[in-house]
Amino acid sequence: MEDKWEDTLSEYPATTLALNKGKYYVLLTIPKDMRGFHSDRTQLKRSTGTSDLAAAKRLQHNITSKMYTYLDSAKPDPLQNVADILSITLDELYELSESNDLEGIIFGRMHMPLSGNDLEEDLAIEKLRNEGEEAWGALADATRKTVISTKGGMRISDAAEDFLATNPYEIHKTARDAVLAIDEFKTAVGDLPLTEVTAVMVHKYAETLGKNRARNTVQKKIGYVSRLMDHAIRKGWITSNILVGLRLGTKVGKAKESYRSFSRDELNTLFGLKMPDHLRLLFSILVTTGMRLDEAALLEWEDVKTEDGYRYFDLTGKDKRVKNIGSARMVPVPDVLNLPYGDEGNTGQMFPQFKRDKDGKAQGPASKVLMKLIRSNVTDDQSKVVHSLRGNLKDLMRDADVSKEVNDFITGHAQGDVASSYGSGPSLKVRAKAINSVKHPWLEPKKKI
Repeated sequence: MEDKWEDTLSEYPATTLALNKGKYYVLLTIPKDMRGFHSDRTQLKRSTGTSDLAAAKRLQHNITSKMYTYLDSAKPDPLQNVADILSITLDELYELSESNDLEGIIFGRMHMPLSGNDLEEDLAIEKLRNEGEEAWGALADATRKTVISTKGGMRISDAAEDFLATNPYEIHKTARDAVLAIDEFKTAVGDLPLTEVTAVMVHKYAETLGKNRARNTVQKKIGYVSRLMDHAIRKGWITSNILVGLRLGTKVGKAKESYRSFSRDELNTLFGLKMPDHLRLLFSILVTTGMRLDEAALLEWEDVKTEDGYRYFDLTGKDKRVKNIGSARMVPVPDVLNLPYGDEGNTGQMFPQFKRDKDGKAQGPASKVLMKLIRSNVTDDQSKVVHSLRGNLKDLMRDADVSKEVNDFITGHAQGDVASSYGSGPSLKVRAKAINSVKHPWLEPKKKI
């Protein structure tokens, strides 16, 4: 569908300055067709906070942009009608639009073939066809109604404020990372109107970041800026997102550094250290199950369950902070752990010593304590960290001739127990046999000579 931006561009009235009680105010007449959204008010008024005319004129642009944004916020979204016709939420519609699937879905609904054999089925298909045609027309109408509503263009800072006010990220850490990334971008290119941001600027920004950041970090930061641009499109401040399809130069950013597994001598040193029982248990779970640190640090005693005679850690609950749906899995409790049962008086958090953050994660404080032991007593090799224990188990299972499928399933690199439509993967019996085929001499009590 072709954009109709040029044919339908409209503008709000220009603002004026007026002196009132010693201060200059920015005045904006509300268009007649929008007064119903503003309690029938005819005018907006915002103070510049100054009695100096020159200073007031300098402030007028930003205040005007915010007033235009305020008017925009009261408008019903032109795409809401499309979402209603398709019986989906507006958020779902935007997700389809961002993945370039929306028009294809509508087009497919418009051209669904009739069966020719079942009258009731054909009537239902005909209804879907009509809805598709109605949605297609509504989408075209919404495109025509989308306008750029700011004179001179919405600046990055104001657009970011509006975007972040929608709380686009549920996870606190992700939201914080987005704020920092957008602020870094604004600092690098200047607080420009979004319409003046160019691909060249983005590439220069990426090259600057890439001097001391990993390539995937650069890509992630640009991704946050791209989400801001998508928001700006929906608000009608820009007509396209220049970051879509942008490819970084091959030399931008440092290559991802792979973690190395600990040597057997290093494992013996680590588990030979004197440490509190809860740290020894956590280290032991990591090296024998291949769990990610946060998965293990967030374990509850109630997560230790039994099925068909096999004990396992249940990471499939909705409250589990697993990395992705493929990580929601049941991990056998290795025999070498000799882990007590939950009904033996153990309840609640297995590791209450690690305070959970706003997102319910404990990786930060756990990593800090464990890494101090590793760096002080085992190795200063920067490629060997707590996560290396995960690699140790994968190596050990590989050496024990455990198949890649089972290996990946245990460590959460495959489709987990709630992710696949084709079964639940290897049985607990197979997983338990695999995980117990690995020997851990560093966990065995040292014999006295």
